[in-house]
Amino acid sequence: MGYADNRMVSAVRILPGLPPYGPMPMAFPPEWGHLGREGTVVEFTTDEGVWVGNFQPGLGGLQFAGLHPNEVDVVVIAAGDLWVVNTNEKTAFRTLPALEGILEVHNPEGWILSRQGLALARLGPKGLMWHTRRLSWDGFDQLHIVQDELRGLAWSPIDDKWCAFSVELNTGKSTGGSYFPDDVEGWETLSS
Repeated sequence: MGYADNRMVSAVRILPGLPPYGPMPMAFPPEWGHLGREGTVVEFTTDEGVWVGNFQPGLGGLQFAGLHPNEVDVVVIAAGDLWVVNTNEKTAFRTLPALEGILEVHNPEGWILSRQGLALARLGPKGLMWHTRRLSWDGFDQLHIVQDELRGLAWSPIDDKWCAFSVELNTGKSTGGSYFPDDVEGWETLSS
């Protein structure tokens, strides 16, 4: 875990609010911070010292901070919005909105991310690996990994029942679910 110039992130944590002392936190995006708002406040400890970021929150949902699967950057999920942070340059970019669930996966290391219980995406060492089509009308249940597949249930209010689905962990190709079988929204991005 380290940078090419040997600088490393030794800790990252979500703070309960803006610190009352020390340097001003860096706002992400920068223009959002001009109004003095408080979002998801994260402290980064690196070989160069400690600094704080104030991330514009999404519409609600997951709060998370941890080392990116690339073992260089940091991942911050601010009230559902996924940010990838370069702690050396103190920059961040918003990658994916509306996250409400996270499931750790291996080989390669990373996470499966639930987008409002409608679709799934996988974050790996090289960034977003894939994004499924919409799989559910309203939520997932019983998500679990079986060998090289993610399996679960997707809710259908039309039939008032849970419908089985599966997603290939390496490609993002999906079958089943409760939503239309075609990628009506244009969300699907498969990995080769």
